[in-house]
Amino acid sequence: MKPHDRIIAVCSLALAACTTVPRLDTPSAASLSAAPPGFSRPVRSDTLDRRFFEANADRTTAGVSAASDGSIDLLALSGGGAGGAFGAGVLVGLTKADTRPRFEVVTGVSTGALISPFAFLGPDWDGKLTEAFSGKATKGLMKSRGIGALFGVGVYRGEPLHELVDSFVTDEMVSAVAREAATGRMLLVATTNLDREETQIWNMGAIAMQGGDRARELFSDVLVASASVPGVFPPVMIDVKDGEKSWQEMHVDGGASTPFFVVPDIAMILGYAPVALRGAHIYVIVNGQASSAPRTTEFNTVSVVARSFTAVLNHMTRTALAQTDSYASRTGMSFVFTTIPHDVQFGGSLAFDEANMKATFNYGVRCGVAKQVWVTPTQALQHALSAGDTLQPADVANCPLLSDAG
Repeated sequence: MKPHDRIIAVCSLALAACTTVPRLDTPSAASLSAAPPGFSRPVRSDTLDRRFFEANADRTTAGVSAASDGSIDLLALSGGGAGGAFGAGVLVGLTKADTRPRFEVVTGVSTGALISPFAFLGPDWDGKLTEAFSGKATKGLMKSRGIGALFGVGVYRGEPLHELVDSFVTDEMVSAVAREAATGRMLLVATTNLDREETQIWNMGAIAMQGGDRARELFSDVLVASASVPGVFPPVMIDVKDGEKSWQEMHVDGGASTPFFVVPDIAMILGYAPVALRGAHIYVIVNGQASSAPRTTEFNTVSVVARSFTAVLNHMTRTALAQTDSYASRTGMSFVFTTIPHDVQFGGSLAFDEANMKATFNYGVRCGVAKQVWVTPTQALQHALSAGDTLQPADVANCPLLSDAG
């Protein structure tokens, strides 16, 4: 069993033994209009809030057309923990190959949320992106709480993740995001609101445009929350207010409710694309693998739970890819994606050690430079059918797009 599988399984089994600190109860009739206090414009929405979507979708995306460089390009970055090194490497490789689109819309979930500001700000931030995901910055991320894990929430301490995010979410970054958002471009990040058990979509550009310390604080908190895997890292408590009522919401990894997102769930259900996004090109980076190479499952509870958990995540990702393909077809958009093929050696979502991160990052760079990143569902299936029985090291493994693919 891989180490990260064992950790995930232990977290799942041990959560019932954990206790939580007292907190104010969320109102049973909490309104969807509740929001962080002090912000003059809407900064978030519920992914199933049809009323909000129908009233605001076309208005809030109208600026995307004005910000376009001739085509509308949308990038969705998935969760995947340490697999974020792959997505970061892909973006740097595309820059080197001079084939990186200027994305008018960028969305992120979990580790994809951490990548998203760099992807949004473009190649000028590749140095910081490389620093964040090529291995050295994350090597101290997994600090066990020891016996303290039995009396709190999370096997690992939350401080290293907060410190990592805070080190990159500088005033310079927030100001740069605000400038780009003012042109009409959009940066969106998903968290999971555990009190509602629903995906929450945060408009990071609107947060940044608010300016000041509160904007930077919320910007950072949302990124940390989106990357806080339940049971692994502590949740993030976010203050909200609705009229005279104030309380805290508990937010965790966006990947707990969605592997990635292109548009809110309600848009998928309705089959409606905002006017500004019609004809857009959709790119999805899956920060990890959407299937696993066969291997024997040990006959014990931990192994069974761990492999079952991985199977659920893989199927969620593949289902989301299929839904995105269908949505793109129905709304006149194009769709390609990339993921680490199952025949490539990959340490897993919690393998934040420097060696694994560097190898995964370099694999993404190599494939980006070689222009062998983006695949259609048919091409991904072709790769899966042609894969051999032996896992290949990342430095020599085939890229997602096979060199002889059409």
